[in-house]
Amino acid sequence: MKLTLILLAAGDSRRFDGNKLFTPFHGKPMYQYIVEEVEKLPDGLFDDKIVVTQYPEIMEDLEKRGYVVVENVQSSRGISHSIHLALEAAASPDGEEASYCFAVCDQPYLKAATIEGLIEGWRNSKRGIGCLCNMGEFGNPAIFSESYRNELLALEGDVGGKRVLRRHIDDLYLHEVDDGLELVDIDVRPV
Repeated sequence: MKLTLILLAAGDSRRFDGNKLFTPFHGKPMYQYIVEEVEKLPDGLFDDKIVVTQYPEIMEDLEKRGYVVVENVQSSRGISHSIHLALEAAASPDGEEASYCFAVCDQPYLKAATIEGLIEGWRNSKRGIGCLCNMGEFGNPAIFSESYRNELLALEGDVGGKRVLRRHIDDLYLHEVDDGLELVDIDVRPV
């Protein structure tokens, strides 16, 4: 089954008071953490890599790193719009069964080994959805098989895949992380 990584990096950072993706976090822009962790993963783990963003700097950087770049010029329509754009770009012309691993670019503590463990556990589980969790809290990345594509495309506004995930708990693989810090996304500027 084809697995596509989709990095979501188009948000307006309204709660952050500035562009969090470019804000230095321990010496480098926040978005680079997930990119560097993905580069540590085994070759071939993802068949394709897509980034959805509105920022030219991210487009230029990730295109050089082999990502398909999808520009979101309507980020105000919320995360669902980024999901729609990514799924349109990930459409498989050969009809091969696909799955999609959605990750966000504001989780600087997430580790490559955790991503790899999620994917391996999800594949072994034979479930249609997988996500990270810590003590009952769902987190990103989240993986959806092709059978959930239409539900993801039906999302509207600033609503993401967790809405679909919660509807299908019976088809959900949860990959517990020991360190809940890995699931923390930085939504407000540190004081």
